[in-house]
Amino acid sequence: MAKDDASMHATTRYLRITDALIEEVQRTHREGGDLYRVAPWLAHDAKRVILAVTLDADRAVRLPLRRLLEDEDALEPHTDLKCVAVSEVLANAPAGTRGRASEVAVEERALALLEEAGRSPLACPTLSYEPLYRDLAEAALLSDDDDERRVALDWLKRALAHNLRYEKGEDVVNGLIDLASAHLQLGELDQGLTILTRLLERDPTDVWVYRFMATGFGVVGLGALGLRAASRGIALTDEEEDEELHDELLMAQFELQTGQAASREAEVNPAVLAAFEAALALEPDAGRDVPPEVLCRTLVPGWSDIPVKAPLRFKDLADVLQATVSAR
Repeated sequence: MAKDDASMHATTRYLRITDALIEEVQRTHREGGDLYRVAPWLAHDAKRVILAVTLDADRAVRLPLRRLLEDEDALEPHTDLKCVAVSEVLANAPAGTRGRASEVAVEERALALLEEAGRSPLACPTLSYEPLYRDLAEAALLSDDDDERRVALDWLKRALAHNLRYEKGEDVVNGLIDLASAHLQLGELDQGLTILTRLLERDPTDVWVYRFMATGFGVVGLGALGLRAASRGIALTDEEEDEELHDELLMAQFELQTGQAASREAEVNPAVLAAFEAALALEPDAGRDVPPEVLCRTLVPGWSDIPVKAPLRFKDLADVLQATVSAR
């Protein structure tokens, strides 16, 4: 999103660094200072990348909206930061400023820029990619085309692989819950339940798995299983004294009890259902410590083929962007 004040910078909901850091890096460059003294916890090469791509994105988001919509060359050379920042400029542009472009055309252009950033081979240090992948998956699931909806699985697998590569798998469980949810929304009940079964076997006390099942099963026709998950989650949150989550589970339980959604439990493979029900009944101390990578390799088909971005280095930038940064 662009900001009117020239001292402010292009930003995005996927920004990994602060506006203050961007300003300090750019100010140091303008004043001929030493980037080594800025944010010493960051590698010098990363700071040069941040400087080059933020200067470039700042210029891009200040271009006339018509150029951003109609001129394919206006964003050359493309960077992930520029793509996502301009995407948000387009998505947030008032209808009266879009000229002859239809709302659909603007939305398609904005989404295409997000997808380009998602599919690029290099990870810019300015961006958090996992929320970007999740948003792309959500957009895919909203499509009317079945093949396009299945693309959501690819985005969520990328999010998992990225987390394992850059965050040591700290959010792999939540990523697998997202993947299970996508399978369920696509009608692939066996696949979704199998993932959740393995997560319960790993940790029968993970209240966030129960929260997902309690709040998400009703809409996919698994209300009876959702009720059982809600009851288990409520018992666990009683012990943990988490009032907010406890109340959320109680509300989910009430909605499942009063809901009229058709049941699809009969569509589940009997062996898959039996394994899931056994996992629901596990004792709290029956969990098995499974490393994040093992979980992913076990539960995600084609795991080794999932694209993972390599870190973006200064030398990878287009010559015109490198030229904006001094050699110091």
